[in-house]
Amino acid sequence: MPSKYKFILFAVVCLFSAVLLQSCAATRKIDAASILSKTKLEFKELALDSVTINPELFEQVNNLKSTLLPNPQVVLIVQNLARGIIEKELGKAHLTAVMTANNQSTDTLWVRNLKANLFLDTLIELPLQLKDSTVLLPGASDITLTTDFPLDKRLLSLTGITKYRAKGEISVSLEAEGPLVSFDFDIEHPISPEEMRALEDRARKSLLDGLVSDWVYSIFPKE
Repeated sequence: MPSKYKFILFAVVCLFSAVLLQSCAATRKIDAASILSKTKLEFKELALDSVTINPELFEQVNNLKSTLLPNPQVVLIVQNLARGIIEKELGKAHLTAVMTANNQSTDTLWVRNLKANLFLDTLIELPLQLKDSTVLLPGASDITLTTDFPLDKRLLSLTGITKYRAKGEISVSLEAEGPLVSFDFDIEHPISPEEMRALEDRARKSLLDGLVSDWVYSIFPKE
């Protein structure tokens, strides 16, 4: 066979392979989209993980290391908290939000990316981050997200919240490195005053414990 015909044959084979690969990728995207369209997302839990204290609250603590007298900054903050007064951001509450995905197919979906915000009524909007790589197995699977709530005066308004909402975009594929397909979601979850009061109480207690711990550590630092 003349070389020019070999080249033409090679080009045709390459073109056919490229079209076939594109067709397969498109089919996989359609399959992933079909599965995701039948997957229902629901809110499962919003919980407090931990609290970190704003280091600026202890700017003058070095001047107090030689005395066991209570740090006046700590005393004032504790007194204000007892009165329901927060004048500045005291730190951040690290929250975990868990969504449950009910995959009604027999295939597994890989969650490759998730961009979303968490809304606590109209009080505050918080960006959500995907905590770990996640696969949605057939049946129910959890998607764990994290965010930070600034511990400012809005902490005192948590008990008035009646619902939280997650709104954003989720991107999945049928393989770990397969073609992505993305869908928007918008889900709400009602929350009782008792649940929000418990969350606020845990945040306050963690905040107070952290303040006292930081003050004690400033006097008796670990070796």
